[in-house]
Amino acid sequence: MFGLLLRVFEYLTPLSTLTFLSSKLTDAKLGGATQWLIKKFVDTYKINLEECADSELKNYETFNDFFIRKLKEDARPIASKDACVAVSPVDGTVGQADAIKAGRLIQAKGIDYSLAGLLGGRKEDISLFDGGNFACIYLSPANYHRIHMPMDGRLLRTIHIPGRHFPVGKRNVSNMPDLFTKNERLVCIFETERGPMAVIMVGAALVGSIGTVWDGTVVRRSGITVKDYTDQVLRYERGEEIGHFKFGSTVITLWPQRLGSLDSSIVSEHVIKMGEPMIANQRLNG
Repeated sequence: MFGLLLRVFEYLTPLSTLTFLSSKLTDAKLGGATQWLIKKFVDTYKINLEECADSELKNYETFNDFFIRKLKEDARPIASKDACVAVSPVDGTVGQADAIKAGRLIQAKGIDYSLAGLLGGRKEDISLFDGGNFACIYLSPANYHRIHMPMDGRLLRTIHIPGRHFPVGKRNVSNMPDLFTKNERLVCIFETERGPMAVIMVGAALVGSIGTVWDGTVVRRSGITVKDYTDQVLRYERGEEIGHFKFGSTVITLWPQRLGSLDSSIVSEHVIKMGEPMIANQRLNG
C-alpha cells in the first residue's frame, strides 16, 4: 500500500517543473544570499573544504558553482591497472551490483527493471551487455558530483532518453518499480581494450542538469536522441573527468561478463569514492 501511495503522489507532483525552477535558482548569482546558502549547505552536509581545489567560498558566484566544485588533484587517488580493471566513476553509495540475468537488473529487493528499458530499446546496445554485470551508485547531495572514467576508453555514442524526475533515494528505489527506466538518463557507450562499457547518468528530482565534457549541458527533448561519435577520436583515460550532475542522482555502469567481475567490496550500502576499485583484476576467459 505504501508503494502504491508513493507512486500516485509522485506522479501527481510536478517534479519536472520543480526541477526546472530549482536549476534556475541554483544557477542564479544572488550575492549574499548565494553565500549564505553555500555556507548552510557546507554545515549541513559537513563538506570537507580541505579537499576542494578552491576552498574560498566567496569565489563561488552561484550555488551550482560550488555544488560541482573541483577537487585537488591528489584528493582521489586512482587505483592502478595492476590493482583492478576499472574504478568507480563517482563518490557515492552502492545501491545494487550484480549480474544482468535474463535481461533484468536488480533495483532493490523484490524489484528489478529491464536492460532494454534502461538503454532505450536499441537491440545493438542491449546485445553488448546482456549476461554481463552492472553497478548502481547513488550520489547524495553531500557527495562530490563530477563523473570520471572507470577505465581508458573511446566514446562511441550517447543515447539521451527523456523521462520523469522521480527522487532516487532509498525509499523510492525500494518501492517504485522500473524507477531507473522512468527517469531521464544519458547512456554513454565506450569502447575499451577489453570490450564495451556503458556509463549511464540518471537524472532525478531537483537535478538541474546533466553535463558532459564533450557536448556541454544535455538539452532535454521529447524523444530519444542518439549521437554517434565514431567519426571523432574522443578518448578519455581512467580517472579523467567526463561529466557532472547539478544535484544528487545515480550513475549505473554496465560491462560484458568477459570484462571482469565485481570487486569484492562492491556490495549494497558500501560507501565508495571515485578512483577506488570496481572491477576486479583477473585473467580474461575466452
